[in-house]
Amino acid sequence: MMKAFQKKCLTTRRGFTLVEIMTVVAIIGILASISVPGFYAWRASARLRGASLDLMSDLSMARMHAVKKGEEVSVRFATEGYKMFIDANNDGAPNAGEEILRQKSYPPGVAMRQTTFTDAKTAFHPSGAVCPAGSVGLGRGTGSPMRIIVNLVGRIRVAKG
Repeated sequence: MMKAFQKKCLTTRRGFTLVEIMTVVAIIGILASISVPGFYAWRASARLRGASLDLMSDLSMARMHAVKKGEEVSVRFATEGYKMFIDANNDGAPNAGEEILRQKSYPPGVAMRQTTFTDAKTAFHPSGAVCPAGSVGLGRGTGSPMRIIVNLVGRIRVAKG
């Protein structure tokens, strides 16, 4: 009796059949095709959020530098990025001899969509106030943009839309 049991155990099948493996592969393929577009949308949204928070942080840094050093710090916005510099002659443009504090490009897929700053520039004064106040809208082609808003006293915040 024991030999029959051992023989049966040795001849039982082990592993998976081709049909079972193909079924699992098909299920994995279906799940991947459902999740990949959502992943790409999430990734683009994360880039936009990151660029917005980076800009907010850099504007705060420009304001702190203006207050700490007692110098006017100007910020110029462009479609592909922004530049922050100490504006010694108060002309709103980076000239030879003026220190560039930060020059940054937006991540791929993110661009400036609109701005309410006159001539796409603003300046932080040594008091911490900003002139002119306004906002910058960053977007990624589809979806709602993010706005970075700077009020007259220099408060900076991020808002959707």
